[in-house]
Amino acid sequence: MEEFFSDPSLDTVEEVLSEYISRPFLVIVSGDCSVNYQGRAKSKLDAGQRILMIKQDNALLVHGPENYQPKNWQPQTDEFEIRKESGKLVLVSRRFNPKEVVEIRFDSVEMIFVTRLVDERDLVVRGHEVDIHEAIERDPSIVEEGLCVIEREKETDAGFIDVFARGDENELVVIEVKRNPDHNSVLQLSRYMDEVEKEFPSRRLRGILVAPKASENVINYLKKRDLEFVEIKMEDVIPSYEKFAQSQLSLGQFGNSYKKGD
Repeated sequence: MEEFFSDPSLDTVEEVLSEYISRPFLVIVSGDCSVNYQGRAKSKLDAGQRILMIKQDNALLVHGPENYQPKNWQPQTDEFEIRKESGKLVLVSRRFNPKEVVEIRFDSVEMIFVTRLVDERDLVVRGHEVDIHEAIERDPSIVEEGLCVIEREKETDAGFIDVFARGDENELVVIEVKRNPDHNSVLQLSRYMDEVEKEFPSRRLRGILVAPKASENVINYLKKRDLEFVEIKMEDVIPSYEKFAQSQLSLGQFGNSYKKGD
């Protein structure tokens, strides 16, 4: 899946960022922007042409036209905010521990690109969200006993629900799956709950965020919204890849007889 926009309007950029930055996609934006940082120190970058990169684990980097080092960066973002202000598009990236805020103001955007990268080695070691979706469909009990999957990727006005299910007390269960959940994951689950409540106003509903791990901040955020968290073990999701890993020989393991082109 790829999305590419050349010379997009700020409205288009806002729509694309809103759709993808809280999901496991790589988002790259090139344009004229200024950057303010507040945290353990303070810094300000006046307007200039830069590249913003938001990686699939919510790492954020702002690069200038020179040097390999980013002008500013966050190793992980807990919350994104997007708004329009005085004709500019403002993206605010917050990290809670330690407390840091990166505010990026775009005057114009030349290009925005969205894709999803797959690192095969990473797939072997850790797996991806789709693996969790499929594992829940095969065996719903890895979330909880008595769970019955009704539909995967159920479409709503707020987007696609990862897993739509029924609990053992006939309640409807909305499941959002994340590899690295943040506050946006909780808000997305809340929006799905609102949509399902409109469709089934007389049914009891539960919302569950399923992930290999979640920060204390995210878990508290869920509790405030009467939502649940289930920690899923990746060994329950992906079978052992030990044989696969052993089969991947390095060039040195072929011995001296190996030649390029053999």
